[in-house]
Amino acid sequence: MLAGYWFVFYHDQKIKRIKSNLVLEVDGADIRYPNLPLGNFGIFFEVKENQRIQVIFPKLTPEGIEYIYSWHNLQSIRIPTFDKINIDKKANLKVAQQLAFLIKEHIQFVEPEILKLRKQWHKTNNLLDLVLTSEFYASQQGIYKRALFQMENLLDKAEELQQVYIGFIRELLIGRQVAQYDPNLLPNDSFAIENKYKRIREEYQYMKDTATAYAELLRTSQV
Repeated sequence: MLAGYWFVFYHDQKIKRIKSNLVLEVDGADIRYPNLPLGNFGIFFEVKENQRIQVIFPKLTPEGIEYIYSWHNLQSIRIPTFDKINIDKKANLKVAQQLAFLIKEHIQFVEPEILKLRKQWHKTNNLLDLVLTSEFYASQQGIYKRALFQMENLLDKAEELQQVYIGFIRELLIGRQVAQYDPNLLPNDSFAIENKYKRIREEYQYMKDTATAYAELLRTSQV
């Protein structure tokens, strides 16, 4: 009975620790997926039924980057710390920690935002096509044209933001592979990276807030 209690307690505690850590180490990941720039280190994504852990492994491609979404048993997951891993793995862990926040933001914020904007653009464009053929609503075409213009600007900025994310992630992964041949080449200052992507994101958020305020003004003026 006591053994069963401790098993459940350990299981639950491990799940909590996994959820609170962005970077995980997965036994055998580098064997399942050869040529991973970060070896066994990946980014935590989600837990399924308190048993299966989904981890993201970033991988370089000739054109950019690829995310491998991979499910693993709880037993194969470890939470890495610098004082408990081999010295030859510390560089991979350091880069994984630098990348973790960027990758999560790219997947959970930038990509969904672009998809949402594209759907909104198509919906608004369809409405504009209908208005242009209407005798009663033709006078509203200016509203939809302005909305489309704002959406196109937002989409351009969001896609620019996505390219910034992809570029930074790719450069850090390339840097890690280069550093395997010369460890002195591993970059240790991510300030420039953080500064640029934050600037682009702030510009995007300002444009989005402006568009939202304009849409709200139109809505209330028509009530």
